[in-house]
Amino acid sequence: MYKTNGEKIMIKKFTVKNFKNFKELLVLDFTKVRDYTFNEELIKNGLINKLLIYGKNNSGKSNLGAAIMDITRHLTDNYHENLLYDYYTCGDSIEENAEFTYEFLFKNKEIKYFYKKNAHAQLVYEELFVNEKLWFAFNYVTGEFDNAIEEATTIDLSKRTNKEMSALKFLYNNTIYWSSNNPLYLMMNFVNNMLWFRSLKSNEFMGVMANGENLNDFIINNHLIDKFNDFLIDCGQNYDLCEMGVEFGKKVVGVKFKKGIARFDSIASTGTITLLLFFYWMNKIAENKISFIYLDEFDAFYHYELATKILKEINGKENFQSILTSHNTYLIDNELMRPDCYAILKDGKLKSFADSTNKTIRLGHNLEKMMLEGEFDS
Repeated sequence: MYKTNGEKIMIKKFTVKNFKNFKELLVLDFTKVRDYTFNEELIKNGLINKLLIYGKNNSGKSNLGAAIMDITRHLTDNYHENLLYDYYTCGDSIEENAEFTYEFLFKNKEIKYFYKKNAHAQLVYEELFVNEKLWFAFNYVTGEFDNAIEEATTIDLSKRTNKEMSALKFLYNNTIYWSSNNPLYLMMNFVNNMLWFRSLKSNEFMGVMANGENLNDFIINNHLIDKFNDFLIDCGQNYDLCEMGVEFGKKVVGVKFKKGIARFDSIASTGTITLLLFFYWMNKIAENKISFIYLDEFDAFYHYELATKILKEINGKENFQSILTSHNTYLIDNELMRPDCYAILKDGKLKSFADSTNKTIRLGHNLEKMMLEGEFDS
C-alpha cells in the first residue's frame, strides 16, 4: 500500500507470459481474498497486502521477482544489471515476445499497464488504460501511437532520440505539470518505489535507487551502531559493536573482544551478514516511501525462530505490499499468516492454499502438515 496525498495505491493483479520459465500465462491475483477472521491485518482495501510464496528449488521464485520488477527497468532510472534478466524470453517457446500486465487500484480508479518486450528485453509495444479507457498506446515497430492524456497532449514523441527508451516514460518526463491525483503520476511514483532484494550471495537489489552503498559507511555515517547492536541482540546474536578505524582514516563496524577489536564483516557468519543486509534495507525502507517489496529466499540462512521474527516484522509494516519467498515449510502456519496469503509456485503456475483445496480451513488446522500430506497439490 503506497500513500500519495491520501490515496492508497496497490497492485491488484499481475500477469506474465513467455518470460524465463513462464511459458504459459502466470497470474498473480491479489483480489483472491477469503473471509478468514484471523490475521485480517494482512488484507488491505480488499486486496492481499502480504504474501508468502512457497516453491521448491528451480520452481521460478526468483524469476517471478524479476518478472514483477521488470517494469522498473524501463519506467524508472533505477535500473542496474542483474543476471536474472539473462535468457529473457522462455527458451521452450516459439513466441518472440514476453508479455506483462500490471493492474493497479486506488479509490475508484483502476490502471492497467500492458507491454511486450522481445528477447533482448527491448519494448515492442506498450499501452495504458484508466477505468478501461485507453489513455496511451505506442507501437515500437510501426511508430503508431494514441495519446489521450490531457496533461501531455502536446508532447512530441518524434523528439524521443533514444529509441529504446519507453515512450510512456518520455512523455511523463517531458510533461511540466502533473496533478498529484493523476493516475499516471500515481503509477509512476509506485513503480519508482518498488524494491527487490536478497542476500544469498551478496547485497543484490533492484529498484528504489540506481546504485548501492557501502554497508559500513551507511551504519557509521548514520550513527546506527547502537541500533544495529540492539537489533542483533534481539535476534539472538550477542555482539559488542563499535567503530573501528582502518587505513586512511576509514572507519568500519568492529566487534570488541578481550584481546582487541576485529572487523564485523570478517568474523560474522553468513546468516549474521544477511541480518546486516536486512537491517540495512529496513532502515532504507524507513527513509523512503516504499510501495512494494519482493524479498527473495529471505530465510535461506535463518533458523526457525529468526525467520519467524523477520516474517512478523515485514508483516507488521502495513504501508507497503510485500511478497516473500521460501522453499522451507516451517513458516507455513495459520498463527503467522492465513491460507489466502500463502501460495505455491509449481510448474509455472501460482495458486493460494485457499484455492488449492476443497476443505474449509480454520485457524486450528496445521497448514504445514496439510501441505506435506499433499492437500494443496491440486
